[in-house]
Amino acid sequence: MENNLLLTGVDFGGVSPLSLKELKTNLESISDEKECILLIAEILKKGDFSVKPLLIELMNQTKDESVLNLCIRLFCSVCTNEDLRDVSNLRCLSDVSEFAIFTFVTGAVDTMSYEVVPYLLALWDEWEDSDSDIEYAIQDALDDYFYDQKLSTEEATEEEVEELWSLVSEQKEPDTYYYKGSPVFPGMFAKEIMTSLYTGIQVEGKFHKYLQSTLLSTFTGKRVPVKVNETISRKDIDNMIDYIEDVSKRDWVEGRKYFYGFEIK
Repeated sequence: MENNLLLTGVDFGGVSPLSLKELKTNLESISDEKECILLIAEILKKGDFSVKPLLIELMNQTKDESVLNLCIRLFCSVCTNEDLRDVSNLRCLSDVSEFAIFTFVTGAVDTMSYEVVPYLLALWDEWEDSDSDIEYAIQDALDDYFYDQKLSTEEATEEEVEELWSLVSEQKEPDTYYYKGSPVFPGMFAKEIMTSLYTGIQVEGKFHKYLQSTLLSTFTGKRVPVKVNETISRKDIDNMIDYIEDVSKRDWVEGRKYFYGFEIK
């Protein structure tokens, strides 16, 4: 198992060479929480979402910070709109560390669901004026969801954002997933990455689109071939073009959410 998955800032990695049957058999025979969440991650990457209830159960009962961190990150990536509507799935948020709250807030964009906004608003009410990383992360996440509304939460009051939310929520399709206000599609991430590469190479700049790279890699199951925080080269652009050509051969449906190339239902 890839123990580095338990580290912060690490993506979910490649797919296990073990068969799905072997992974599920191994899961049945372990009791250690770290081994359990690592196996759950590998099973999810195979496109088997039947272990999601076990993920949610572990997320809400573990006291291990590293396990909780990975549970939250995985949940944000594989949850459905319906999963977020059930507030009992995230009861852990009422009694966790600041670190775990920060993990959830920064993972809110990964949910691609407007159902996460009420959680962000509730947390903002709790962390407003705290001048903390959590407060700023909440504002950043809300800015992503209200991107098409041209609203900056840094300048708006909480009441103004809540009022906007009541209007926006009525306009969004309940079974659709979104990125920056539009039905999500992998080409959206790819476009932002390519724009950044073409712009950056002209000034010998570094590549900083970490969020878009992570979202696209997790969405497709194929890691973006450009390293973050390194100077952009012509090879990076060529590799990214090849990457886009490869993943564009698959049948993606706009507004649907995917994890490692498998549609989440």
